[in-house]
Amino acid sequence: MPPPPSDQEEHRVRRARPADDGDPVGPELAVELNAGWVAPSIARERVEGWLRAHRWPPAQVDELVLAVSEAVSNSVEHGYRVPPDALEPQETVDVRMRLTVAPDGFRQVEFVVSDRGHWREPHRAATSRGHGMLIMRSCTDELVVDGSPAGTTVVLRSRPTPPPR
Repeated sequence: MPPPPSDQEEHRVRRARPADDGDPVGPELAVELNAGWVAPSIARERVEGWLRAHRWPPAQVDELVLAVSEAVSNSVEHGYRVPPDALEPQETVDVRMRLTVAPDGFRQVEFVVSDRGHWREPHRAATSRGHGMLIMRSCTDELVVDGSPAGTTVVLRSRPTPPPR
């Protein structure tokens, strides 16, 4: 049995909503996180648990967890520009997960990470940072980034995977 969630986690996860049918491991899950520096680790835990519950291939689980974590980190760092010492930011990052099954039985998951922060174009100068987009692109089948003055939405789609055995 997993340990009970910490008080810290409960304050940082504002909302976790399963699919309409009430199944906590349903084909969709939405999580609203406080945009603090713990948000990426909570997102990793939620995404990993959801994927494992759907019996997703372990190698893809690791890649998708990394990609979503990077998207959430970007919202905190770049979208909201949360300082490292911020305790309880009021801003939120939304993470939505959706499983689809094609007629041939192959499955894909889509993750939508969105914030209402301030969009800015990525820097093009050479630096040791700035590899987030490359990481997200290499871990997924498709990456779409929509940035506007109203915030940023990142859509990550997994590679198709066969049905579980």
